[in-house]
Amino acid sequence: MTTAEPDLAEHVAARDAWARSARGPLALVTAQVVDRPQPVWPVPGRWAPATGGLSVTAAAAEGVVVDGVPVDGTVLVAGDTAVVPSVAGFPDGRAGTVQGTTLRVWDPASDAIARFARIDRFAPRQEGWVTAGRYEPWAGPEAPGHLTDAAGDPLPVAGTIETTVDGTTVRMTAVRSAPFHGRSRLQLIVQDATSALAEDAPGSSYSMGRFLYLDEPDGPADVVLDWERLVLPPCAFSYQFACPVPPEENRLPVAITAGERHPVDADGAVLH
Repeated sequence: MTTAEPDLAEHVAARDAWARSARGPLALVTAQVVDRPQPVWPVPGRWAPATGGLSVTAAAAEGVVVDGVPVDGTVLVAGDTAVVPSVAGFPDGRAGTVQGTTLRVWDPASDAIARFARIDRFAPRQEGWVTAGRYEPWAGPEAPGHLTDAAGDPLPVAGTIETTVDGTTVRMTAVRSAPFHGRSRLQLIVQDATSALAEDAPGSSYSMGRFLYLDEPDGPADVVLDWERLVLPPCAFSYQFACPVPPEENRLPVAITAGERHPVDADGAVLH
C-alpha cells in the first residue's frame, strides 16, 4: 500500500525546515577528504584515516565529544556505513559526521542559515503540472548499471520513465534513491529550459538541475509525475556538495515552470 504524499503546503513547509535544520544543506560548512593525518577547519583535533571511518586525536581541553563521550586521546569516529554511525560534537555547537573518508562539519549557526528566508518556487499554474508516465525497469545484460555523480559516486540505474510534458514526449533515466519513510524511491535528475537562464531571470531555476522523486513500483507500471514536487539538489544550497549531472536524455527541451527555483534571502536574492 502506498502512503499518501503530504499536500503541497506541507511539502513546502517541510522543505524550508529541512534546508535550515542542523543537518540541512545550509549547515554544511566543510566537507574535507581526510587521506592522511591533518587538521580540519573549523574544528579542533587531528584527523586521520581509520578502518570503519576516521580517527580523531584531541586533548580533553579541546572539548571534542564522540558519541557522547569526551575525547582525551585517539578514538574512532564511525562512518556512514557503520551499524550506528558516530557524531562528533565540538564546543561551539558544530558537529561532525563521516561519509567514506570525508569529514563533514555542520554548523547550525552558519551564515547561510542566518541569511536564508525560503526556497523560492514557481507559482502553481491553474491546470496543474501533473503528467502520466510509464516506468520500465532495466533488466538483462543491456542494463547500464549506474550513472556517476559529480563526486564520482555511483547512482544505480533502476529503469526508464516515459511521459509527455507540454506536448513533448521524453524518455528519462531513473536512478534508485535511498528509501524514504520506509518506501523505495526512484529519482529523476533533470534539467529543463528554465535551467539555462540566468539565475536572476524571472523564469529561471537552478542551473545544475532539479530532482523529482516517486515511489518505485515492483515492476513495469503506470506512474504519475507531479512536477510541483521538483526539488533543488543539496548543491544548490552549499558548495560543499557535489552536483550529479543529468544524463543527456534527462535534459528536457521544455520549460517546466513548476517546483523549486532557488534558495533566497529576505530580499529575494539567490543565496548560491
